[in-house]
Amino acid sequence: MKVGDLVIFESDVPESQRFWTGEYVRTGIVVAELPGDHIEAPAVSVLWASGDLTERCPPRMLEVISESR
Repeated sequence: MKVGDLVIFESDVPESQRFWTGEYVRTGIVVAELPGDHIEAPAVSVLWASGDLTERCPPRMLEVISESR
């Protein structure tokens, strides 16, 4: 996963309950790669379509839907 990749985050909340919990499928773009260290695993910063920024998101929670060149 690298800067410029288009990613989605899909909640594990059942679809029928997402309205009530506020969980939904989010689409965003990776804006920074964050290296890991002896305490934290590598992560990425994601700018979501809603305008929110997640500063440290584990790549295992994301799916790349379009890779940058």
